[in-house]
Amino acid sequence: MSTMTEALAVNPTVDAIRRFNEGRKPELVRLKYRRMDANLFAFFRGTDHLFAAAWPGLAPVDPGPSILISGDLHLENFGAYRAEDGDFLFDINDFDEALVGPCSLDLIRCSTSILLAAQVWGLSPIQAMRMVLGYLDRYRRTIVEEVNGCHIDRVSLADEFGPIEDLLGDCSLGTQARLLDHVTRLDKSGARSIRRSDGKLPPIGKSKAAAVVEAVEGYGRSIGQEDAYKVVDVSARIAGIGSLGMPRYIALVEGDGSPDGNRLLDIKATGPSSLIGCTRAEQPADWTDDARRVVDAQRQLQAKPTAVLDVVRVGADDFRLREMIPEENRASLDRLRRKPSKLRHAVEIAGRVTAWSQIRGARVEGEDRSGDLARWASSPALDAVLAAAVRFAERTREDFKAFRKAKLDQEI
Repeated sequence: MSTMTEALAVNPTVDAIRRFNEGRKPELVRLKYRRMDANLFAFFRGTDHLFAAAWPGLAPVDPGPSILISGDLHLENFGAYRAEDGDFLFDINDFDEALVGPCSLDLIRCSTSILLAAQVWGLSPIQAMRMVLGYLDRYRRTIVEEVNGCHIDRVSLADEFGPIEDLLGDCSLGTQARLLDHVTRLDKSGARSIRRSDGKLPPIGKSKAAAVVEAVEGYGRSIGQEDAYKVVDVSARIAGIGSLGMPRYIALVEGDGSPDGNRLLDIKATGPSSLIGCTRAEQPADWTDDARRVVDAQRQLQAKPTAVLDVVRVGADDFRLREMIPEENRASLDRLRRKPSKLRHAVEIAGRVTAWSQIRGARVEGEDRSGDLARWASSPALDAVLAAAVRFAERTREDFKAFRKAKLDQEI
């Protein structure tokens, strides 16, 4: 029996990780494994499928009503973005795993992320527990306030920049102009092009580039904005952890006019939600494909839709399209680590945003389940979330050890 076969026979964690990433580009899967190896939290981000597999043993006796949820809620999936109307908001910003499922699923996953992040930060178990309790208490109180009609259902950077700056850093109003300066270059004639980088923005072949151009420009024609969506340049994009290995591109388009009015668009392939086995709830009939599922969920769960959020077809496959979000607009554990006195406040903001998202998600297929959500959040059932998060955090630690050993032995 070969070393690899022996490893897979005795290590179900390694086997599950390898099987989940089959079919993706091998070089990007290797990069994903390197990023997962960085620390416990990074490993957690890249293995939502392990969370799904563990759900039957983690789920509380009363998991709460089935509503539309983001599916992969953790501390780095909150961030700032520009809405369609130009407002800058702070909200959940990743919906690749979105589905209709028990509301506690998102709460347990985010609570687990807080416990694991606290370990990376070097906080004590007591400090970690206090942060999770702060997150869940703010979630509970926000749900109750919403039911009583005294709420603000979004976090606007114009109104609350101070607290958000603590969470995101002093560049948290990263604009398209700043993004253009970072991602593109100007030649002597004043024309922009994307800065190629093998690690972030590698070139793509002519046929694939042509398919992306046709998809974006075809979208522009379909909405009557042909000039704004004329493609100036296109490249592949390597970003994140969980989706590494899936096709992803960025397109530089004319926007309001070259060069300063150009805009960058993010075009991302999506697969099925890895959490679909965690729910028995019927999924919306109009989710005809996974790109549509992701886009529809984001439109419903965010306070206001992200700019240029839609579905485009690249070749034979549907992709999620949206305006590219500057990296500095995403919550970062490294920034939070440097301000330990601000951690509790930042986590409470996440609890408030989670509550508003779930209230919006409670309106499913013409039925409003917000009353059921409020009753569940106000009951002792919510207390079981912390116990489930503690169990899964410990399981993640064990899985991470197995993953690192396999990496050390070059078995993965």
